[in-house]
Amino acid sequence: MASDRDQFARVVQAGISRGMDVVDAWRQARAQRPSAQARALQAEHDRRLAEQQRALRRHQRRQRTLDNEVTGGVAVAGIAGTLGVLDIIIESTAATAGVYGPAWMWVALAAGGGVVAAVARRKRAQLPPAPRVDAIPSAPAAIPAHAIGAEQAQRLTSLRLQLAQVIPAIERLHPDAAADLRRADLEAAPQLHALVDRLVVLHGIRIEMAGTQAEAAATSAAVEVRERLTTGCATYERLIAASATMLAAPDIARGTDEVLTPALEGLTAYTHGLKRAANS
Repeated sequence: MASDRDQFARVVQAGISRGMDVVDAWRQARAQRPSAQARALQAEHDRRLAEQQRALRRHQRRQRTLDNEVTGGVAVAGIAGTLGVLDIIIESTAATAGVYGPAWMWVALAAGGGVVAAVARRKRAQLPPAPRVDAIPSAPAAIPAHAIGAEQAQRLTSLRLQLAQVIPAIERLHPDAAADLRRADLEAAPQLHALVDRLVVLHGIRIEMAGTQAEAAATSAAVEVRERLTTGCATYERLIAASATMLAAPDIARGTDEVLTPALEGLTAYTHGLKRAANS
């Protein structure tokens, strides 16, 4: 009887252990899953990267088209000019019509090819440099919610997402300022993401080596890294605040009143004319 109870207890204990293993695995998978803000930030980066790649492909197609026009124009000018010269020589020496047709036709064709080549060469020289495709840093690594610095890591993701959403509005107002914002994010984000990676590693040391000197050292290091991450987040906040102030600045282009007033006056005059026509 006692053996049956012991066997039943072992079965129950084994079932509880398996259940706890499943719960721990689920918690670990959930902790490693990117947050909604991290996914939104990654989607924003993917959209920006796709835009840059499309712009680069358009530039490359334009470059190839101009190269082909230069090459084709030079080839046509050379071949037609050679045939035209041969015809002129034949006509002047033999007093007969050119073998390859009227000389003026080849001369005109050579001139046209030269013009096409010259115009294409000038356009190619004026073509702006190829747009750059930035190595946009992805969202920082997922960090467990109970780890030291988890709040700051989530705050960093939120701030970078907010900045990515502000930049397009700044770009319509001041493209140079938007380019500076993107450049600042590209330079600062990898350094701050490296701090988040360190926090993940230090958290693993604290969990795996609990109760040892290594845990104490990892805790102290994690607190120091968290402070540095907090400083970086504060800098991002000031950057976003300055961007918000810039959005309130007056537009360099014509204001809405200046644009819409002539149309409004035109509609008013048109309505007045219709009323007069109806009353007459």
